[in-house]
Amino acid sequence: MRRSNRGFTLIEIMIVIAIIGIVITVGYPSLTEYMKKGRRAEIAGLLSEQAQILERHYSKNNVYTNATGLSSGNDFYTITQTLMDQSFTLTAVRNSGSSMATDKCGDFTINNTGARSIINAAAGLTAKDCWGR
Repeated sequence: MRRSNRGFTLIEIMIVIAIIGIVITVGYPSLTEYMKKGRRAEIAGLLSEQAQILERHYSKNNVYTNATGLSSGNDFYTITQTLMDQSFTLTAVRNSGSSMATDKCGDFTINNTGARSIINAAAGLTAKDCWGR
């Protein structure tokens, strides 16, 4: 009685491993950039929300100082506020040690005139590229 061996050969297994390796090598940078883009959109939205809170405070009190309800950021960015009576600047700085620490868009700022900018960004990027608007 002859017994037939069924299964995969070593060559077939090595080909599958090589294909998986190629897919991971090509796909991982895209996945990482996709996640960073989402985190940039999150901080841009949070900064815009904070600016709206400050504008509501200004419309009631005629000053930006002493505004309450402002966020300090999230796990990836720390937001600092520079509040004066007639102007403000919000800055979101990347947290060191987070996955955004080396992000190409750098840090985000918005001021009382609505001007959005980026600081410490890679060469050739504009605020529109990073803010998404």
